Amino acid sequence: MKSKKIIAASLGAALSLSMLCMPVYATSPTVSSIVANTQVGDGQREVSSFEIEVSDESIIQNLTAADFDIINNSSTVPFDVNTGSWAKAYQDDGIELSVSGNKLKMTVNPFCYAGIYKTDWSFQRLDWEVKCLTNDALSFKASDVTTVKTKVLDDTERKTFTYAGLTRQYALYLPKNADGSVKKNVPLVVWNHGGGEYNGNLEDTLVANKGLTGWVDAGYDVAVLQMQVGNENYSYGAAENEDKKKLIDQNNALQAQLIKNLINDGNVNKNQVYVAGASSGGGATMRFLMQYPEIFAGAIACCSMDPIVPVHNQTFAALGRKKDPFDTIVSNFEEAFQGNVYTWDESTQSMVSKKIDTQKLLDVPVYYTHAENDPTCNVDSSKAMYKAMENMGDKNNKLSIWSDDEMKAVGISNGMGGTLLHWSWVKVLNDNTDGSPMNWLFKQSKVETVSKSEDKVDDKKESTVNNKVEQSVKTGDNTMIGSYAIIMLLAVGAYTATKKVIR
Repeated sequence: MKSKKIIAASLGAALSLSMLCMPVYATSPTVSSIVANTQVGDGQREVSSFEIEVSDESIIQNLTAADFDIINNSSTVPFDVNTGSWAKAYQDDGIELSVSGNKLKMTVNPFCYAGIYKTDWSFQRLDWEVKCLTNDALSFKASDVTTVKTKVLDDTERKTFTYAGLTRQYALYLPKNADGSVKKNVPLVVWNHGGGEYNGNLEDTLVANKGLTGWVDAGYDVAVLQMQVGNENYSYGAAENEDKKKLIDQNNALQAQLIKNLINDGNVNKNQVYVAGASSGGGATMRFLMQYPEIFAGAIACCSMDPIVPVHNQTFAALGRKKDPFDTIVSNFEEAFQGNVYTWDESTQSMVSKKIDTQKLLDVPVYYTHAENDPTCNVDSSKAMYKAMENMGDKNNKLSIWSDDEMKAVGISNGMGGTLLHWSWVKVLNDNTDGSPMNWLFKQSKVETVSKSEDKVDDKKESTVNNKVEQSVKTGDNTMIGSYAIIMLLAVGAYTATKKVIR
């Protein structure tokens, strides 16, 4: 966790001077403007192309890719997947050029806008630079860029919200119609960021990973909400610290009210609200479900920290005792899922204890994901939560534990002490193929399920509705959701009338 926080802090510091879209004029009078087109990568903002406007178009007419070289350009993931050591500058810059009048567009192999890490473990970065080998007036670096455009984030609003005794910054992406108006009644994903971004800057958090942008990049027509948590990371000891747990629940109480406002304003479909998070955010996601299960249609808890019951070796070592056996951890989760959490009480203007509605909690499908050899958040946290809910009768949850080879396949190295094996959110946020956590999540909807206290409709009909739910998320067509809800209600009514059990 310490190394993750150091890396995250270094990433944020390195970006703070370059991430804002403020004019910084190029030194050469030949160059009128430089636009960097970027998107959020797996571990920071990455640039995919530049648009260079010049005062004299003749100087760019006969240029080729061979006339340019880029130095200190590398992946946003700091360790190389093949060598396990620090990522090095690309051998192939992937440069392609196109010219239109006095404008030169340069497409590149996407690289980290913050620059490349030094290999001396100082966590300092070397600035990138685009060099023109035939005309130095066309060479430039980050400080020469006049405008930084970032996909999805440029269409995301930043605001503050006050509730439950807290004021928090948040970012909200709302999909738009062709005329620029905000679409109504769309699904919502709430992303809980990790501990490396606690007590940080919202803009740094938004580019730390694809937590906000990944869902939109995958083609889903959804709103996405990400709140900046201002308190320090609740760390390994939170499960045994009631004040820390209460503060996590207080942040969630604020988010719950904001979600309700979005529903009441007509922006969000109340039957398609999802929550997901990684690391500390995975643990916060689980507490969110324990507090307000009635809000959510599904969840992804990725590489979760454990602010519910103690799990991690680091905690037990610090307290001078041995880790509990796995069966004991499972039992502890079962007890916790039937216990109490905190909620905001309007009458007293304070956080108060409340009993968990365990049945409603079990009704929310959860997809647990984790890397088998995660060195930061012990995989037992995900395994034990899944097992505990299974023991309590849940049949809807999923669990994926990924091997080192599976993590390597998505660009995450197990070298350098396996530090990046904690980054299993990369696998989640880059994969929307059939059966993936992201794909699975958008097949969940509160309108297509019947309470576990009743019998379920047949699997074939339920599967058909699931497919229509996912299609509506992809296209923004929410009218079919209502139609299929009616069909489902009629099916349940027919079942009740005939007293026939359909499985």
